[in-house]
Amino acid sequence: MVKKSAYGIVVMLANLSGTDLLILAVCSSTRAVTYHNRTWTLGRFVCRTAEWFQHGCLAAKSLTLATMSRARYQFDCDSHLKLKRVLISVGCVWVFALALPVFEVVFSKLQVKGNFSLCVTELPSHSSDFMHVYSKIYALVVYAFPIMFSAVCHVRAIFRITRGHGARAAGRTESRLALLSVTAVNAILLLPEWTIWLFVRHRPRETCEPPPALLILAQACTYLTSASSPAILLTMLVPLRDSLSWLMCRGASWEGKTERSAMAVGALDDGMMIHTDALGRPLPDVEHFWTSRRNTVVPDNTNPFPWEGLEHCHAEL
Repeated sequence: MVKKSAYGIVVMLANLSGTDLLILAVCSSTRAVTYHNRTWTLGRFVCRTAEWFQHGCLAAKSLTLATMSRARYQFDCDSHLKLKRVLISVGCVWVFALALPVFEVVFSKLQVKGNFSLCVTELPSHSSDFMHVYSKIYALVVYAFPIMFSAVCHVRAIFRITRGHGARAAGRTESRLALLSVTAVNAILLLPEWTIWLFVRHRPRETCEPPPALLILAQACTYLTSASSPAILLTMLVPLRDSLSWLMCRGASWEGKTERSAMAVGALDDGMMIHTDALGRPLPDVEHFWTSRRNTVVPDNTNPFPWEGLEHCHAEL
C-alpha cells in the first residue's frame, strides 16, 4: 500500500503516465491515420487542434518532470508533502502547457487541392519576426530549461543521498535514478523533433524542407519516448510494481465477490420463481403436495372380501 506521506509523488507519477497515455492514444493515432491515407481526412477542427494538443502534452510532460524533481527533492528534505499543493501544481502545469502552444491553433489551416488535403502551419509575413523570437523562447521553456532543471535536481539529490546508509537511502537513490533515466531518455528522443521544429520555422525560404523520412523518424522517436517512460518506471521502481500488483489483486478480489453475489441472487431468484399457465394464472405448488402424499399411509381398500377381515377380528375377541 502507499503511505499517506507519498500521495503527492503518486499523483505526479499518475499525471506523467496519463500524459504519456494521451500522447500514445490520441496523437499517435492521428498521425497513423494521416500517414496511412496520405491525405488529411479528419476535418478542419482536428487540423487546427492536433499539433496544439501534441505540443501541449509534450510541454506538460516536461514541466511535470521538472515539478516532480522539485517535489521529490522537498520530499527527501521533509516527508510531509501537502497533497493540495501538489494538485494545484498539476493544474497550473496543464494550464500553462496548453496555453503556450496556442499559436498552433491560430496558424494551422487545411489546404485542399482537388482530392488532396493537407494540414499545414503558415506564418503570415507581418508576424514572422515575432514568431521567430517566440518559437525560440517556447523551445527553451518547454524543452531545454525543464530538462536541465530536472537533471540538476536529481544529480544533487543522488549525491546527497549517497552519504547516508541503510535501506531507506538505497530506496531513495533507486527512485532518483529512475526519474533521472526518464529525464535523459525524454531529452534524447525528443531532440530530433525539436531540432526539425526549429529548423522549419527559422530556415530561409530558399532552403528546401527536410525529407519526409526524417520527419517520420522524429515523430516515431517522440512516441517512443511516451512508451519508454512507463517501462523505465515499472522496471526500476520496485515499490511502484508492488503497488500496482496490490491494486490488481484488490480489483480481482472485488470482481470475484461481485460474481459470487450475482450467483447467489440468481439462485435466490430461481428458488422464488412462480410458475404460471398460458393465461398468466399462478399454478399450485404440486411438489409440496406430492411430498405430503408420499409421507401418508394409504389404507388398502382393494380387498374383494372385506367381511372376512371383520370375522377374523370377532374371532380374536
